[in-house]
Amino acid sequence: MRSRHAVVALALALPAGIRAQAIDRSNGAAGAPILQLSTAPRAAALGGALTAASGVTSIFANPAGAATVQHFEAQLAGQALFEGSKAGSMAVGWRVHSVGLALGIRYLDLGSVDEVVCNGCGGRGTATGQSLSANEEAFALVGAVELGRASVGAALNYYSTTLADASGGAASLSAGVRGRVSEKLAVGASVQYVGGDVNVAGFGAPLPRTVRAGAEFQPLGPTHERLHLLLAADYVAVRGAPGRVGGGLEVGLRDPGSGLLAVARLGAASSAGGAFATRPVTLGVGLRLRQVSLDYAYEGSQLLGSQHRLGLTFTAR
Repeated sequence: MRSRHAVVALALALPAGIRAQAIDRSNGAAGAPILQLSTAPRAAALGGALTAASGVTSIFANPAGAATVQHFEAQLAGQALFEGSKAGSMAVGWRVHSVGLALGIRYLDLGSVDEVVCNGCGGRGTATGQSLSANEEAFALVGAVELGRASVGAALNYYSTTLADASGGAASLSAGVRGRVSEKLAVGASVQYVGGDVNVAGFGAPLPRTVRAGAEFQPLGPTHERLHLLLAADYVAVRGAPGRVGGGLEVGLRDPGSGLLAVARLGAASSAGGAFATRPVTLGVGLRLRQVSLDYAYEGSQLLGSQHRLGLTFTAR
C-alpha cells in the first residue's frame, strides 16, 4: 500500500478529534499535539501555568528555566489517553556555576488500528490484516545562563511524527527569559517553536509557534518553616488560535522534623484548544521528601474523558 493510502486509512480509523489533529493542519494550533499537551503533572494541576516556574520541567514552557536547576534534576511523567494510547515526558538538567543545561523529551503514542483499503471510497473498505500506528516525539536541547536576578535561555527543538509508514519532522528554535522581581515574585516569558513546516505524505502544516507570559507568587516566601502557598498564572497564545489564560493555587504543609512537604493544587484554564480541549477545572496533589517528589494531576477532557498524570522527580542539591 502506498504511504498516502496508509495515512488516510489510519486517520479514518481514529476518533474524529484525533483525525483533525492528524490531517487538518491548516494552522499551527491544529498540528503537533504533543507540543501543546501539558505532560508535567504539577503544571497540569495549576491550569497549565509553567512559564515562570523553577525546576527542570519548566523547560517545556521556557528555556530560561534550565538555569533554575540547583545542581542536578531529573523528572519522568506519563499518562494514559484512550484505548492503549499514552503520552509522557522526560527531562534532565544540570547546573554548573551560572549555566544550566537540560534535555527534554516528550512523546505521544496513539496506538494502532487495523489497516483498511478504500474501495472506491463508496463503502467501509476492506481490512488487510495489517496494523497501522501513529506517534509523535519532541526533543529539546536547552541552555540558559543566570544573570543576577534574571536568566535567559534558548532551545533547539526537533519534532517528528509518524502516521502509518509515512513520517516527517521539523527543527525549530525557542527563547525565553525569567526574572525574580523579589523573593516572593517570579515572572517569565518565552517564544517557542519558531521554524519550518511539517510535511507528512503530502499533508503540511506549520509548527504551533507559541508565545507565553507567566508569573508565580509566594506570599509567605519560599522558606517558610511550616506553610507553603503559591499562586501561578500563564497567558498562552498559539499561532492560529485565540490566546488562553490558566493558573492555579498550591497550598501545602511542611513537617520541620522530616522535611516532608504535602501540597494540594487547584487550577483553572480558559481552554486548552484542539482535540485535547480540557474542562476548566484541574486538580492535583504532591509529596516531596528530601530529594524525591511525587506528583499527580487530574484533568477532564470532552474527547478523552478523565485524564490522570503521574510524575516522579529527583533533585540533587
